[in-house]
Amino acid sequence: MDRQKRVNNRLVFDLMTAERSTRRWIDARSGDSGIGAAGAGVLFHLASHDDALVGDVAAALCASPSGISGLVSRLEKAGFVAKTPDAGDARAVRLSLTPAGREAVAMARSVVRELNAEMSDGFDDAELAVISRWLGHITQRLA
Repeated sequence: MDRQKRVNNRLVFDLMTAERSTRRWIDARSGDSGIGAAGAGVLFHLASHDDALVGDVAAALCASPSGISGLVSRLEKAGFVAKTPDAGDARAVRLSLTPAGREAVAMARSVVRELNAEMSDGFDDAELAVISRWLGHITQRLA
């Protein structure tokens, strides 16, 4: 088997390993907040989509309804988000950031800036553009 075929055969494994490493890196830097990578995703989404429906947050993060439900409950219990019933649909719930949630977003942005610098170290802009295009391609193709 030539080198290119060996590399291509490992793409899924390499991508999943990188994703787990990225989550562990974020989780290790979340301190006592208990937010972690998944929670940061919710907070980031709410920072630009306040008063969002839980279903919309789940869709934006490609999360399952059961997974987002538990995560939102933990974030609410920790004081980062507030849940309110939707005025138009009693079955729907809206989420908004609390003041503590807004502070957590600022801290998480700092962690992500550090992570982006760590991940891009040693790559030039052209290489990073290809990586970004490839990741976008995967997201579109497999969605």
